[in-house]
Amino acid sequence: MNFIFDMDGTICFNGQPISKNILHFLLELQESGHFVGFASARPCRDMLPVLDDRFEDHLLIGANGAMTYYEGRPHHFSPIPTGLAEEIIHILDDYHAEYLIDDKWNYACNFEPPHPFLKNVDPLKLANRVEIGQIQSFIKIVVLSCNHFAELAERIKQLDVTIHYHSAEGILDITYKDVNKMAALEQSGLPLETFICFGNDMNDLPLFKKAHHSVLIGEYEPLLMIAKERLLVDEQIEKNIIAKLQELSIAFT
Repeated sequence: MNFIFDMDGTICFNGQPISKNILHFLLELQESGHFVGFASARPCRDMLPVLDDRFEDHLLIGANGAMTYYEGRPHHFSPIPTGLAEEIIHILDDYHAEYLIDDKWNYACNFEPPHPFLKNVDPLKLANRVEIGQIQSFIKIVVLSCNHFAELAERIKQLDVTIHYHSAEGILDITYKDVNKMAALEQSGLPLETFICFGNDMNDLPLFKKAHHSVLIGEYEPLLMIAKERLLVDEQIEKNIIAKLQELSIAFT
């Protein structure tokens, strides 16, 4: 079976790396003949630090589906067209927003350390922070704060973009229209039509709609309505995730 995992709030928590126990069992899944891939709001650059070197060749769908790496190499990108991105940035500046722009590997932002968001941006120092004018591909724009957040979101929604609001962090992700994790999975060209997914938030909804089996981590209401199973986030969550993976590994062998 093919297993696709969201990361933050699903198999890693509070900005920490995925636990060694979960990583070990994910490798066991693979050794048992299952396919293991990851799909995150993080760009692929920032997915690597919460995994470990053993997973760098796995399928990595990053930036909510706007970028894909496979076998350690860039595989597919769906950037925001430059003219549209410049229009978005003009709007963000009108609302005095704090934002970060992800390129295919590098990034730019209009705020400085010690901003707390930056502690999870390129922690392995694999990329460069560049000027906004040096961004070559506008993969994703992350809005951290602004004046009149709801009003800004409504204005951005009128454009040819996909918006995800991450309630736990209070941030807004902007990618190009029709970009999502499921579209990226289909564009990968890999034989992954039948899959099991684990997720926790609105950016996992397209995967949950097409999954053969789905496991919700937490209580996000739109996913709760279609998920096949749910695990609550409590002190037993790591143990319960591994137990559920053991069960599904046997059931779908």
